Amino acid sequence: MFDQISLVFLLTIVALGFTGGLLAGLLGVGGGIVFVPLFQEIAAKHPIVSERVDYVIANSLLVVFIVGISGSIKHIKLKNTHLKAALTTGLSAVFSSLILSYTIKQLGLNNPQVFKWIFSLILVFTGIRMWSGKKPEEQSNQTVIIPPLKQFIPAGLIAGCITALTGLGGGIIMIPYFNKINKLPLKFATGLSLTVIPILAFPLLSYYALLEPTKAIYNGLQTGYILWPIALPMVLAASIASPLGIKIAQKIPSKTLLIIFTVFIILTILKTLLT
Repeated sequence: MFDQISLVFLLTIVALGFTGGLLAGLLGVGGGIVFVPLFQEIAAKHPIVSERVDYVIANSLLVVFIVGISGSIKHIKLKNTHLKAALTTGLSAVFSSLILSYTIKQLGLNNPQVFKWIFSLILVFTGIRMWSGKKPEEQSNQTVIIPPLKQFIPAGLIAGCITALTGLGGGIIMIPYFNKINKLPLKFATGLSLTVIPILAFPLLSYYALLEPTKAIYNGLQTGYILWPIALPMVLAASIASPLGIKIAQKIPSKTLLIIFTVFIILTILKTLLT
């Protein structure tokens, strides 16, 4: 399976990459909720069980990183983010993610079954958060008041741990934190979260790219744990879809978004736990 990629499989990768990028733009969550299950499916064929989680996190981070850059450019143009706050949050997240990733790797704690349950629980939290938050339309006219930068550090530390454990971009933690605790409007919190994601993802992505797998999946076509034949087409599709998602988010009713997102979360949880 790993020596050849069928046209159907390639088209599936592109479609899922586009879907993940679209969700990232719509909801500011990085798109990892799409990318992680896909890479789980691929990594499940890898004979070295202890390295499956490494492959999932590394490739998910690559796509999340590119999606984050693409979405950030759009939000900066819309003046829907704050670069100093993003940098403060991002550097805090880098600190916690690298320490936790190194600890997990050294102690051999990256168990695929534990990974599945952590990922699923975070998805449940995401769904609850989306339904419990105020609708974007209710906050569209709010004045954005940026709190002291030190108030962004806890969000970064927690998001970094989530990223290290699951390969998600951390937006599911940052958005409710920015909105509920830092009192930022929901749309602004979404833009700020997406701006933090590439800052958070890059160092951890580099860490996995520099590691040497015990056994390669695609000989000569991967860098560390990054699988280029799969990640590259997904990256291209996701980077195109992310700005489109941001544009659509300005027009589509928030309740429709919530319903679509909730259905997707339920299907993803079932697939993750039952496979």
